[in-house]
Amino acid sequence: MKKKPGPNYRWYILTLTMLTYGVIAGVERLCMPVLFKQISVDLHLSVTAVGTIWGMDPLAGIFIGLPAGLLADRFGVKRTITVVCILAGIFCALRGLSTNFFTMALTMFLFGFLAASAPSIVPKVTAVWFSGERLGLANGLLNVAWSLGSMVATLTSATILSPWLGGRRNVLFFFGAPAVVIGLLWLFTGKEPERSEVPGTAAVEIPFKQALSHVIRIKEVWIIGIITLFLWGASMGFIDYLPLYLRNNGWTTASADSAITVFNGMYLLGSIPMVLLSDKLKSRKGVLLVSIASLAASLAVLPFMNGTGVWMMLIFCGFMRSGSGSLFNIMLFETKSIGGTYGGTATGLANTISMVGAFIAPPIGNSLASVSRGLPFIFWGCLAALGIPLLLMLKTEPKRV
Repeated sequence: MKKKPGPNYRWYILTLTMLTYGVIAGVERLCMPVLFKQISVDLHLSVTAVGTIWGMDPLAGIFIGLPAGLLADRFGVKRTITVVCILAGIFCALRGLSTNFFTMALTMFLFGFLAASAPSIVPKVTAVWFSGERLGLANGLLNVAWSLGSMVATLTSATILSPWLGGRRNVLFFFGAPAVVIGLLWLFTGKEPERSEVPGTAAVEIPFKQALSHVIRIKEVWIIGIITLFLWGASMGFIDYLPLYLRNNGWTTASADSAITVFNGMYLLGSIPMVLLSDKLKSRKGVLLVSIASLAASLAVLPFMNGTGVWMMLIFCGFMRSGSGSLFNIMLFETKSIGGTYGGTATGLANTISMVGAFIAPPIGNSLASVSRGLPFIFWGCLAALGIPLLLMLKTEPKRV
């Protein structure tokens, strides 16, 4: 007789999921912006070339976001995440072997297949194992994990690990190992629930055609995808360019890298409160409106700030932006006829759309730096603001499943 997991097993699964998200989407992805200064010098890259390389990650997401969600719905999160983790560690390390623009762009693209699949697969775990009020908390904890991973990467990659390990190449080799270990943990310990173990949230294997034809007709998925296209584009461009911008304005390497760390730290602090606030107010949309408006306004005014003003903006913007990722996922899972059954496909389709913005916005914004150093931020602020009228198109809150 098969032994059923204990009542606390879901929290072990959530911890393992947080490690997965924190390492792949946080550490392995966010180590790059603070290493780009060294990379640009070593490989003789322009600011626009750096933005293009950074955009290779989300470009891969355009192709993998939806298939990743379909795979998770068809084969389950355990098997899908196991493969993603192991390959992410390998491709993360491969970036350290790059010798020119082409090889760096190629390895970033390959790594992007795995990093960009994480947002399509990982949130499904929360829909499978958690329901009701705990769904918001579980998704908020995923953002906490991402923030911690991002902070570790931005705080240590260029200023501590690179000198200690002997250069940026070895940093990428070093960060490749944890994802492989986590993948092995999923292989040997991960288990998805039976219907009787987690009523209403259990995983069901859905054929590709059925999942896609069902989700593609749901209006909310497309609206959320387009909104996040603008938000991901603005955020990815901002995170990539800010360290270079601050260094060119006379900030030290440590201070410039710390700026991104503070931004991600505030994202960590605000992740749970923003989700709980939306639960308290019974309005995901209202909290998201404030979050998007705060991001857009902060980016637009950043070029006109110096010193203390920049720090204040990063603290405010980081905190207010913190709940958006979790809340959009929750809105998808709470949308009628999606839930945990079609959660992977829905988040996959939305993420595929959003990756278009994440791919094109960084190089476009970076190219505007030749006109004015602060102009990219204004561009990304306007881009984020385009999501506001679309969010208002969601006339009502998605129905709870």
